[in-house]
Amino acid sequence: MSVIAFSSAIGPVAIDCVVSERHSSELDITEIPIETGAKITDHAIIVPKRITLDVADYGAAATYAALVAFQESRVPFSLVTGLTIYNSMLIKRIDADRDAGTSKILRCRCDLQEVIIVSTSYAASPDGESTGQRGKAGGTKSTRAAPPTSERASDAVTADRATGTVQRGDAGVSAAPTDQSVLRSIFQ
Repeated sequence: MSVIAFSSAIGPVAIDCVVSERHSSELDITEIPIETGAKITDHAIIVPKRITLDVADYGAAATYAALVAFQESRVPFSLVTGLTIYNSMLIKRIDADRDAGTSKILRCRCDLQEVIIVSTSYAASPDGESTGQRGKAGGTKSTRAAPPTSERASDAVTADRATGTVQRGDAGVSAAPTDQSVLRSIFQ
């Protein structure tokens, strides 16, 4: 029997052996029927990634308890596999099999799924009044996009912009002053 030796942990839980990996990447293509009976496509949605790991570990009871405890903690983690690195994964399901011959060995299947974490954007009140307070989430007259955050940043530049740590030039010079009087004195 051959084994895959890339990832030896599911989150913080160490696993002796990953027997197999089953990867799933899916695109949900929406279809809408029209009057003539044909279906048209107007959108495609990326479904969260899924992976199934068939694992074995010598400490059956301890490893199973650790996997269940980590699953119940609902803490997203990264998983390194033979094909790719998965971020923001959670353990969706654990199926453990035991029999008389392998009672000390945990042999289980762990279904993992990517979670997509979003944050709420705030909009002005629907009547258009500006009260100086943030409106409720959503809204039909929303013109303000969600402000960038370091958690949603896809690269270092965006993360720096979101946290306000933008530096310019090789010497790490801070951003130019935004005081109106300084700008007027420069351009007069």
